[in-house]
Amino acid sequence: MSNDTSGWRCQQGSYLVIFGGLLLVLAGFAVLAIDIGRIFIVRSELQNAADAAALSGANCLTWQSGSGATDCGPLKAATLNWTRAAANAQAQLSQNQVDNRSISSSDGGHVITAGYWNLLTRSASGGSLSTSFSPLTTYDKPAISVKVSKATGQNGGPILMLTRLMFGGSDVPMSATAVAVISSPGSVLSGSLIPMAINQCLYDTYWNSSTNSPVTAPNNSAINGVPQVSGQAVVFRIGSSYHYGSCDSGQWTTFGVNTNSASDLKGLINNGNSTAMSIGDATYIQSGTKTSAYNDLLSQYPMPAGADVLVPVVNYPTGLDSVGASIPIVAFALFHITDIQGGSGKYIQGYFKSGLSVSGSSGIGPSYGAYTPPRLAY
Repeated sequence: MSNDTSGWRCQQGSYLVIFGGLLLVLAGFAVLAIDIGRIFIVRSELQNAADAAALSGANCLTWQSGSGATDCGPLKAATLNWTRAAANAQAQLSQNQVDNRSISSSDGGHVITAGYWNLLTRSASGGSLSTSFSPLTTYDKPAISVKVSKATGQNGGPILMLTRLMFGGSDVPMSATAVAVISSPGSVLSGSLIPMAINQCLYDTYWNSSTNSPVTAPNNSAINGVPQVSGQAVVFRIGSSYHYGSCDSGQWTTFGVNTNSASDLKGLINNGNSTAMSIGDATYIQSGTKTSAYNDLLSQYPMPAGADVLVPVVNYPTGLDSVGASIPIVAFALFHITDIQGGSGKYIQGYFKSGLSVSGSSGIGPSYGAYTPPRLAY
């Protein structure tokens, strides 16, 4: 009987070849899984770095430059601080790592741009970010854009693919972009507002909507009896139209409470609006002069220190005194108080201002100097 084992040996060799091939395929899948995992990790790291830098930069837009080369605060800026915002974004970006390597500040692997971003089209206002874009609409908001790349010559080069070493191909370049904006508020939290409604037509007179900044005095001549300083925001007085013009007026409001009570008004002067308010919400306009309310406001904001306050804006150009009813809020605006007079004066003196970030505010509203905290828009 023959004992030929050559067939078995041949089968054994075939099995070894198949097994070797299977190991190679499995190793390829394992390496591919590692590469895909690294792609997701690096992509996440790039995006997180861009997000953090954009948000940090946008947060500096409403603050003065700090004592360091890139920090901002603690004082509010009179105008948007574009230069320091971009510098702060750069500093924040350099504190991040991508693929176990710190993001370089010198190899061209990032682009930081400041300008206006349109929240409706989700694109740069006018096609490319510019700090001088005009005219501004409700949806054009100050923004900081950060793009960070990992490619040839940038932040350590493209992502090294293990599959390339085994099977050929190329490494993977990658980039991430983030845009952070500060919007004009459409909603504010309780305690944000003083109970004085200002007519929108007054903003049409002393606010430049195309540049989102106050109108400045052309010279040192008084306007409506109020002294001015050339080149600075026009200073004016608001009070009931019994004493001022129908448009150049403000009037005490009790927000969502339909009351003409002096004690209720005093509580709102001390504590602000008792509930959150949004554009479109009705606010009750009190009738009469309410002389005591000016004294209550002075107690809350002693002069001559001055105070930045947030006010509801309403559109009632025929004058507010005789309303005695609820009318809708059309915006929230920043007003800087320089003087308060009760007695025979009965006015609040001050000027429109830009740059206040309102904590907890949100949404999109007309641009009247107040801003929401920064948020990602792209």
